[in-house]
Amino acid sequence: MSHNAASNFTVTSWEEKPYEGSTQELKITQALVSKNYTGDINGVGSVIYLMKHKADGTASFIGLQQINGSVAGHQGSFAIEQNGFFDGKQAKGTYQIKPGSGTGDLSTLQGKGEFCAPIGKVGTLTLNYSL
Repeated sequence: MSHNAASNFTVTSWEEKPYEGSTQELKITQALVSKNYTGDINGVGSVIYLMKHKADGTASFIGLQQINGSVAGHQGSFAIEQNGFFDGKQAKGTYQIKPGSGTGDLSTLQGKGEFCAPIGKVGTLTLNYSL
């Protein structure tokens, strides 16, 4: 049976630096980010992003994140793989739970979702999942 979850997240730290081999013509950065989640997904997350920046201020990115906490009261951790785009005003994208990454009550967690983060520290995350 499929369920839906919705949460807010707050970025608690962001450390970004040029990725090895990055140039002015090919600007790639790496960011290590920490987040707090509240709502149906509750807990903390750590993510590493690789971002390709364009001269117009936009960027595309991929990320791999571990979330520790709960989904609808079920305790554990899981990993998600993200793909997104920053249009200069907000970052939006999709993600999928990495199969077999769940622990505890979330050991069988499967699903995918979307996220949106306007400039600033607060964003939203939705998840369509099964346990």
